[in-house]
Amino acid sequence: MSIDLKMLEEVVERAVKKALAEARSEEMKAVAEALKALADYTKAGFTQVTTELGELKTQVADLKTRVSALEIRTASLEKRVSNVEDSVGSLTEATLSRYVWEDLREEVRARGDVVLSRRRNARVDGLDVDLLVETDRAVYVVEVKTKPGRRDVDAVARKAEAARGAYGKPAVAILAGVRIGDDVEKYAKGKGVLVYRY
Repeated sequence: MSIDLKMLEEVVERAVKKALAEARSEEMKAVAEALKALADYTKAGFTQVTTELGELKTQVADLKTRVSALEIRTASLEKRVSNVEDSVGSLTEATLSRYVWEDLREEVRARGDVVLSRRRNARVDGLDVDLLVETDRAVYVVEVKTKPGRRDVDAVARKAEAARGAYGKPAVAILAGVRIGDDVEKYAKGKGVLVYRY
């Protein structure tokens, strides 16, 4: 609601002048003077409030500008953090894949199997496999996660099943990770998935 202070001031001034002109007693003059004082006080208050509202509008506009700038910076920061997470994830996967390969190579040789191929980031029937090792007797499908969960156990089991069909050999599912909870390890064993902790 917008108030025209100039018009209000004129109305009050006319009312006060009329009250003073028509006042027949000192008491009526005192009432008219009190009305004028009240009008002046109200005008001063409205003026102050209007000034403060203008300042608040300026501050709100400034805050909106700052919030927009922060949103842009936040989006940029989120993108950078995402890139760092991707880089750390890739580095972790590469490092753990190397550890798994070294351990698996020793186990395979101890069984007398011959390694035919080893591929990182392989694809089997449209599924991504972190590490795929084929020997003359089996295919080893490795899922590498820093902190794997039950979904990762199920995923590596599905990938091993796909590799069994694609290679026509028994497939061994292996889940490798750093922080593998006991519940996940128990779940993996129940699904026939080997667990390598690092």
